[in-house]
Amino acid sequence: MCYLQARFWNKEKNVLILIVMKPMHILISVLLVVALLSGCTTAVVDHPYQADLHELYSSLPSAHKDFFQGREKQSFKDFYEEALGKAPGMDASQLYFSLRRLASFAQDSHTTVGLTQEFVQSFHAIPAQMIYLGGSWHLSVVETSSAGYLGAEVVAINGVPMQEVEALAKPLFGHDNEVWFRHSLSGQLNLTELYAYIGIAEQPTNEVTLTIVPLGETEQRTIRLLPVKATEYANRTFAILTQNPAPTGPSQSYYRAFLLENEPILFIQYNVCANDPSLPMSRFTEEVLKRIQQDQIPKAIIDLRYNSGGDSRLFEPMIAGLKQIQKDSGLSLDVLIGENTFSSALMNAKQCKERLACRLVGTPTGGSVNHYGEVKHFVLPNSKLPVFYSTKHFVMDKHHKGTSLEPDLYVDASVGDLLAGRDTVVETLLDTL
Repeated sequence: MCYLQARFWNKEKNVLILIVMKPMHILISVLLVVALLSGCTTAVVDHPYQADLHELYSSLPSAHKDFFQGREKQSFKDFYEEALGKAPGMDASQLYFSLRRLASFAQDSHTTVGLTQEFVQSFHAIPAQMIYLGGSWHLSVVETSSAGYLGAEVVAINGVPMQEVEALAKPLFGHDNEVWFRHSLSGQLNLTELYAYIGIAEQPTNEVTLTIVPLGETEQRTIRLLPVKATEYANRTFAILTQNPAPTGPSQSYYRAFLLENEPILFIQYNVCANDPSLPMSRFTEEVLKRIQQDQIPKAIIDLRYNSGGDSRLFEPMIAGLKQIQKDSGLSLDVLIGENTFSSALMNAKQCKERLACRLVGTPTGGSVNHYGEVKHFVLPNSKLPVFYSTKHFVMDKHHKGTSLEPDLYVDASVGDLLAGRDTVVETLLDTL
């Protein structure tokens, strides 16, 4: 009987594999060995950045409730191997965005890579910020010397149209709906390390060109901004789009309640799903419900527009109490939602809609009705960056089509209203009374 030898050199493991085969087993054996070798991946983790990439790659999918959600895994592996090869030549920002790209394969708004103060200090940013409002990007923060450009529409960055900038940045931001993607992007859209990573700038320190259309104008113009380090921001003075907030605008309070001026309407603003140490939520709820009953208040507005979550259970006694009051006295209710309404606050908004006679008013939520959550985290060994991930899948409505919770009455703010300190949503409601 003739025997054949097959030799396979495994470059990754640096070994020669010698197999002696009978002719009838040659084809099957060759295919089996090739398949085994092609499936082997030995991570090279000699560099600290390689070790962090490998830690995320090997730990995150198993820690997450359902990281791939039925999707194929090959693209995740391909990007990991590509990043692993580049890691020794990366700087800190390139590592950060590569880690974010890996985490974003979950397509889950809660699963992402956070920052440390040390990483923030190494970044550069233009002295301006942008928000997405009314279907386009606008300057929301500028230096006081450029206050005339506040609210201007941003058409392009370094000549790249904003729609293309969005497409290039999208893979770096874990999200399960477009509202939350743009909300997350706005928080980092002035980082020039981001520009360099997505290929719209050569270096983070290079001058940045913004193509804008100032308020009240129709012609485009160009402004040039030099990036500064995070430590320099404290020495700058800025003009802010919302520097003149309406009484019903954003607040630093955990929660608050007050009667609207000249109206028998109780405004209840719930800004974070957590207990204020100086006023527990249980006591606040008791006081609000008692006030509505004693003063026979006919209408209330619940504002969840600035609440990005916490513990959804804290607000449930308020919902139950309002339901009883509606049953007893027919209290009229509107619930305000928007892009910042996320996670547990989204759940509370959905509960209001299901359990109370109310309208949802505002814009689609940043949170999705059915979403992953119950967040935990681990810390990468070398960069010390935190990796956040979901451990539970919340299905609030299995028949819900789409992602965001949609308002019954759509009302969006305008740049002009924000500059003037007007709350477009509340004023629209008052105009309908």
